[in-house]
Amino acid sequence: MFQNSGYKNMRNRKKTLIVDVNDSDASHLGDGSEFKINLREPLIIDKHSEVYLDNFLTFNCNVGDTLEHSAFALKINEFNINGSIASSSAVTENIISNAIIIPNDNNNVDNYFATVVHKGKKFNYICDINPTTISSISGKITDLIGNPIFHGTGTGTKFTYALVGIETWTSSDTHRALVKDESVTSISVASGTDATSAVSILTNTVQGASTIYFTSSSVLTPSEWTGHNIEFIVPDNGYGGAYTFQIAAADNPSIILLKANGRFISEFSIVSRE
Repeated sequence: MFQNSGYKNMRNRKKTLIVDVNDSDASHLGDGSEFKINLREPLIIDKHSEVYLDNFLTFNCNVGDTLEHSAFALKINEFNINGSIASSSAVTENIISNAIIIPNDNNNVDNYFATVVHKGKKFNYICDINPTTISSISGKITDLIGNPIFHGTGTGTKFTYALVGIETWTSSDTHRALVKDESVTSISVASGTDATSAVSILTNTVQGASTIYFTSSSVLTPSEWTGHNIEFIVPDNGYGGAYTFQIAAADNPSIILLKANGRFISEFSIVSRE
């Protein structure tokens, strides 16, 4: 007739944990540094259980077009992941040790500012977990060598930008393109309000392209780019020499600067073994 405070629900063998991390408050994703978020209410695991990854999706992650970016290395400190590791790279071996490896299915630059599903298959075993109460989730997510896998490979960034609606460029070198991960000395806007340094190009971009994807350690204000002349100053990064190019407001009336954080959402199932 009476049940004590240690009562266990014998019917529900499965619990769901959703981890939703974005970098609106800090640059965890753009730095590849550790995040920590509190649960709305403690997750009580009262029996020895198995943890499975059900779904994994991202917003504004790096394109998986290099070996290092071919997969995510996700570490959750509250999970006891003790898989055996063998890698020809000592750097990668250290990063993927005790990590969840998730293929990066973002293989198209058009996926920027859109959601990408990387893991849609249910019940991918992660680890076992003993009875415990979890009040917060902490960990980190990087590429396979420990670099950020959001907002380029540099650190200190928490936004991805897209300059869209470009119709024409004016360039000091008509043969020069923008190369992925190359730095830009500065971008200046004729309004004088928004000027930035430490810019990194996110995708290979042919001259005259209608969109330029980049990230910046400075926080830019999109409304201050509309209707103004824009100039990119590109140093000699070993890709064809230094040059500048301008995007004139009179020739590009539809130009808009888009800005958004990065984000990932992972859904785990925790299933009792009893």
